[in-house]
Amino acid sequence: MLAAETAVAVVIVAAVGYSFWNTLRDLDTSALELRVRPELLAAAGALYLLAHLCWSTFWVRLLHHEGVSVSWFVGLRAYYISQFGKYVPGKVMVLLMRVGMLRPHGAHPIPVAVTATYETLTSMAAGALLGVLFLPALGVLPERISGNSTAFLVLGGLPIGLALLNKLAARVAKKRRGPDARPLPAPSLLLLIQGLAHGACGYALLAWSLGLTLGALVPDAAQWSGDAYEAQLSAVALAYVAGFVIVVAPGGLGAREFVLVAALAPALAPAHGAHAAGLATLLALALRLTWTVAEVAVGLVLYAMKPAPPPHAPHHTPHESAHA
Repeated sequence: MLAAETAVAVVIVAAVGYSFWNTLRDLDTSALELRVRPELLAAAGALYLLAHLCWSTFWVRLLHHEGVSVSWFVGLRAYYISQFGKYVPGKVMVLLMRVGMLRPHGAHPIPVAVTATYETLTSMAAGALLGVLFLPALGVLPERISGNSTAFLVLGGLPIGLALLNKLAARVAKKRRGPDARPLPAPSLLLLIQGLAHGACGYALLAWSLGLTLGALVPDAAQWSGDAYEAQLSAVALAYVAGFVIVVAPGGLGAREFVLVAALAPALAPAHGAHAAGLATLLALALRLTWTVAEVAVGLVLYAMKPAPPPHAPHHTPHESAHA
């Protein structure tokens, strides 16, 4: 199975890479007056890490809600280091890494895996929401399609519907397993709604990171406006969600860049004309490199800061009221 997923991932990356190569080969960089500004790229990388801080704090909150009383540092460290697992096709390695890193601290594998799944689905739902909400700003689809509020409502209800199903399953399982059985993880609806806010804040920071990366490549492009930010927010949210949905793509490689270029090229066309597709391609590649460097740097630092597990780490169970 892993071999098949890897083969598909290679095909996706190769196809997108070939398409990008053809686009860049015809790009006249002198007409764009490209000039790299490292300080803006560094800021863009920092914003990427802050976006993940929004999502990782939500995951730790979910852990604490389920009675997994690890420290904030231990939880955040596990989150950031586990991001390396997304480069294994299938993305299951992220869950396995989090379970493995928190087990020495007394965390039961089930709540760790379930909360990680909820965190991921909630953040992806937030990204899809923002992507659809601000889709008209991109101008890639007719407004009668991009302004469809039905898709907005369906995507927004994804984590809520999942929570309701999970709570129903938890109650049924509790009756069958007996009163002394360990309660199944079932995050509260209020917490999941707050998770959408965590997710939205993260994507807002990613859009800012995208804007800074554009300014780092094309100085004249660093002119902030509400319309430009809405377009960048929709583009980066849709691209990030696409990278997750294509599970065989390691870290969304190829899929994320393809969607980002397709979304940004029309938005860049009014200012850059025939060079819009090439600039969007450069921007997608620069963003991938900037984010990856930031991710690797913080991951290596946190890996070196290995906390000692408590001598007798108990397996805490959640309060019954938390599952009411």
